Amino acid sequence: MLEPKRKGKVNLRLIFILIIALTVRLYKLNIPLADHHSWRQADTASVARNFIKEGFDFLRPKIDNFTPLHAPDMPNSERLFLAEPPIYNSLVALLYYFFGINLALARGVSILSSLGSIIFIYYFVKETDSQEVALWAALFFALLPFSIYYSRVILPEPFMVFTSLGMIYFFKNWLVRGNITSFFLALFWAMISLTQKVFPLFLALPMTYLIFKIWGWRKLLHKKYLLALFIYLVISILPIVLWRRWISQYPAGIPPYDWLFNQGGIRFRPAFFRWIFDERIGKLILGCWGLPFLVIGLALKPTQKSGWFYHWWLVSFLIYIMVFAAGNVTHDYYQIVFVPIGAVFLARGADFLFSKAPKRYLNRFVSLTAAGLSLVFMLAFSWYQVRDFYNLQGGVDLAGKAVDSLTPKDALILTGDSNDASLLYNCNRYGWSGGYASFFPNEVASIEKARLLGAQYFVTTKFNQFENLEFGRYLKDKFRLIKQTDQYIIFDLR
Repeated sequence: MLEPKRKGKVNLRLIFILIIALTVRLYKLNIPLADHHSWRQADTASVARNFIKEGFDFLRPKIDNFTPLHAPDMPNSERLFLAEPPIYNSLVALLYYFFGINLALARGVSILSSLGSIIFIYYFVKETDSQEVALWAALFFALLPFSIYYSRVILPEPFMVFTSLGMIYFFKNWLVRGNITSFFLALFWAMISLTQKVFPLFLALPMTYLIFKIWGWRKLLHKKYLLALFIYLVISILPIVLWRRWISQYPAGIPPYDWLFNQGGIRFRPAFFRWIFDERIGKLILGCWGLPFLVIGLALKPTQKSGWFYHWWLVSFLIYIMVFAAGNVTHDYYQIVFVPIGAVFLARGADFLFSKAPKRYLNRFVSLTAAGLSLVFMLAFSWYQVRDFYNLQGGVDLAGKAVDSLTPKDALILTGDSNDASLLYNCNRYGWSGGYASFFPNEVASIEKARLLGAQYFVTTKFNQFENLEFGRYLKDKFRLIKQTDQYIIFDLR
């Protein structure tokens, strides 16, 4: 009679965690696309929107931006955006098709993916450690402010984390059960996950450890099992191989990626360690006060069921940040993949401090109080770092609404903020992202070049920065002013 009650209690607690996770992820769900990293979100969101506006074409996803991705001599006249296969974008577009274009729906797909991640984390950790650690891990993933924000962004990353956790979970199940259903489930999740981002490839390291731990050498050397692994590997990577072969025909639509490895020679320099381990993992994700939980979780002896699997998982993350050093230093969202394994080690540390710490060496009241305060401070200080992520770029949403209402639906727009496509997305028009660090800097020559390409309107939220310079005077003298506020300005270039 006791066992069923215990299982029900645990399930109710997981449901409670999921409800909390959903609730906190609804914060500012309907804000315009002008928040943190909106420059990348705009590309993802525009692909989904253009599936509705132009018709669904999975093999030729398009953004709003004509600006070359590589160099001026490699124009992207078709506005192709050939990064990962647009599976996430397609799911968003499906919702758009039935319910209309709404950013809340796009964020909702990411939120549902994160809730799925919590479920996978819980059941995987429950099967390889304990129910208590599993609940802690689910709770950390649900409540870490960094995790909350990046669980509702319009990016492929939340979906990638979800599918990579599914890949690990079903791969383990296949190794344990060995039936054909488990094999196909493991294969399905692997094929999806490996198409989304490169990080799931690094998870081959802990997954290889699972093979040796669960099967052992005796099974592994058996012809039947070797063949099954070979089939799994080949079919798993086949979709991404085919995708890469397909997009190689359209180099103008492939975003540059060489810089991600070691641009500027940043790898292993002091700044590399400061940005990754101090600013990002230490402050942004763990709020400093989460470090004791993490360290204790790392230091505890592995359980019989999990072995060193989680440590190898962490090693795969460390290898990933070393390989893609410049990408990880430049973009904080690259560290999203740390959150699941970080949550596991935080969970092991929290479970030890709150329930398993030896009373012989610790004062129970003091240790619980200290652990509780550390937990509160971790969430509070991490939130202090993350809260500005929800803030909007000044005037971008207002300028976009003005352009959308004051210009024809087929108008071509040149923006003057930066290479960031957020303003262009908010305008709901095709065009060119110009300004700082773009191929169309705020110069007279850029305007004339854009006009020759077909640009009809110019909009910027940065006019005060060059209003009294030659470029600002040129715009005012030569072109009709449509609207100017303290937030933005719009010129007719026709």
